[in-house]
Amino acid sequence: MREEDGGYIQSANEAVSFADNFGYELDITKLTETEKQMIKQQVAFYKDVRRLVQFGTFYRLLSPFEGNEAAWMFVSADRSEALVAYFRVLAEANAPLSYLRLKGLDPNKDYEIEGLGVYGGDELMYAGVALPYRSGDFVSMMWRLKAV
Repeated sequence: MREEDGGYIQSANEAVSFADNFGYELDITKLTETEKQMIKQQVAFYKDVRRLVQFGTFYRLLSPFEGNEAAWMFVSADRSEALVAYFRVLAEANAPLSYLRLKGLDPNKDYEIEGLGVYGGDELMYAGVALPYRSGDFVSMMWRLKAV
């Protein structure tokens, strides 16, 4: 996992697994040192957001059954933090700038999106967050939001 242009970027498999049964099905004795370090980072990140994923309110933002994109988010009960995941299957030529409208936030709170800045909850739910341009197929991004 790496932080890039305001979003946490990782493989689609890694991002999807954070929302479900996070784990590995592999022979760890065959991993390189770099791969072992990546796994340590992934596990540390999951431990940090596990409570939010397990006990937060789940919102499906874009259905994977209705298009080329999927997105969902988890929001804490007190609406002080959220985790957003976005996935695009296939790249589009000359795709327009698009926005992802979030749900479940407090419209009266401001939220910091790590690496992107501070936005009002009402702004994020009604206008959305701009999806940064990413080339290639099978793009995934995650953002963590915290009320300020």
